[in-house]
Amino acid sequence: MTRINYIDNMKAAGIILVVLGHAAWLNESIYILIYSFHMPLFFFMSGYLASRQQPIKKALIKLNHRLIIPFGFFFFVSFCFWLPLHFFGSGQASNMPWFDPLFRLITAQADSFHINGVLWFFPCLIVISVLQIVIFSKMKPITAFITSAVILSFLLVNVELIKTRFYWCLDSAVVGLFFFQMGRVIKESDLLNSTALSQKYFVWILLLILLPIFYIAALQNGRVDMRELSFGVIPFLYPLISCLGIFILFLICSLLKASPTSRLLALSSIAIFPLHLIIFRFLNKFQLMILDSTSVMFSVLPYFNSLLAIVICIFVFNFLKKRAPSAIGV
Repeated sequence: MTRINYIDNMKAAGIILVVLGHAAWLNESIYILIYSFHMPLFFFMSGYLASRQQPIKKALIKLNHRLIIPFGFFFFVSFCFWLPLHFFGSGQASNMPWFDPLFRLITAQADSFHINGVLWFFPCLIVISVLQIVIFSKMKPITAFITSAVILSFLLVNVELIKTRFYWCLDSAVVGLFFFQMGRVIKESDLLNSTALSQKYFVWILLLILLPIFYIAALQNGRVDMRELSFGVIPFLYPLISCLGIFILFLICSLLKASPTSRLLALSSIAIFPLHLIIFRFLNKFQLMILDSTSVMFSVLPYFNSLLAIVICIFVFNFLKKRAPSAIGV
């Protein structure tokens, strides 16, 4: 399979942002900027890299291999790390039945994965992929994109009416579907490979114009969280700011050359994404025990912990790639 350099760079940057965005003690402004586009980025890339129309049976087999099996595996790993907290801890985990996460696996509501909050991404992308295979693959990409935009608009108008989260992340999937279909449209139009965007001076001009706009707009719209269906002060700005953030990241990544590090991060993202929170859980507890609450170290720890978690996850990825490749969809 031919590697696309800017996609590897975007995946690498994206997974770094995901990890950093979950790090404790992160500056609020950085948190807001990251959350304004980092999850839409992954749904966009999933759509961009999605295969063209395939027989339903073949597509579902591929989906099972790439997403469903890894989801089950990482849920099991997360559950195994959560159980000691349930039996021996004194926090929230000890106040619920040990089998509670198993029931939540069945319903798979986006805000219910307390054993590992990032796991919601898997059922959300699975639902989007099934919709793509069964329904949207029969449409032209532009038609599918317009349809997804209309559905998203309806959600943004009525989001405050949602009191109980939908099963299998269907509500968050409405948001992800828009960015997924946008990825398909842009891939079909070959926009990212246009002549204008291959000119470095033009890319730099765009960055100088768009970066301040993104920075101001994201901070003004405030805290957002796709998983929580929280879209900021003006919900309709959320998809626009996200698209702007994705485009800016593409521009930056298009200026970068291919590197072994970015490729390794891109390949390892399947393990980094679901495992880094488990590492953070133990790091944070240990650091709170040994550091004074006023320590200046807390301003550095988000970056140190993110780097350490990524390195550990890469080792785990390489181990699983050799020993249990099917568990991570390889």
